[in-house]
Amino acid sequence: MEKPRFVITIGRQFGSGGRELGRRLADLFGIPYYDKELIAAASKESGIDPEYFEKADEQIPGTLIRALTANLIMGGGAARGQHALAGENIFKFQSDVIREVAQSGSCVVVGRCADYILRDEPLCISTFIYASTEDRIERIMRCHGARSPKEAAEMMRRIDKKRAAYYDFYTDKRWGAAVSYDLCIDSSILGVEQTAQLLRDYVERRIAAEAAR
Repeated sequence: MEKPRFVITIGRQFGSGGRELGRRLADLFGIPYYDKELIAAASKESGIDPEYFEKADEQIPGTLIRALTANLIMGGGAARGQHALAGENIFKFQSDVIREVAQSGSCVVVGRCADYILRDEPLCISTFIYASTEDRIERIMRCHGARSPKEAAEMMRRIDKKRAAYYDFYTDKRWGAAVSYDLCIDSSILGVEQTAQLLRDYVERRIAAEAAR
């Protein structure tokens, strides 16, 4: 029997391996994986320069306007006006794309408040990935260019703070709080591959439970 349409959303601490887990889950189920691709699609749909979406990615409105003001002035983009680039509008464009990809078929979506945007989907399985500080620092140095543990720890603090502010601003939930998700899991304990296998089993059970209703 064909599986019902489902969506796996992944919130994640920076350096926890959430993106790797998302890609692996998508491979295990043979379904699309969406992360940065959402920015390109939202940019195309809105007609706004992709650069602005990149700068707006998981930024709350006040931070976004400060980040873009120099570009609008220096780049001659002021004709569009800050209203067109307001964080709420960019969030709406991206939300529309997330809903469209979820409607088109089963998929994995990383970040960008996808669990909240898709809260009315009958089978949206929301997860949050965290990890030990030691594992995160090692991954940030290996994958994100940090040159020292101190630099990695600062990147970790700054990006987690940004993600939490974005999530808390646009949802009625708290980023990283267990009550905000269906499942929270420490990727340090089993590693990325075995954590992906565990998540696959959980998703399979959720699909079976939904089909049995």
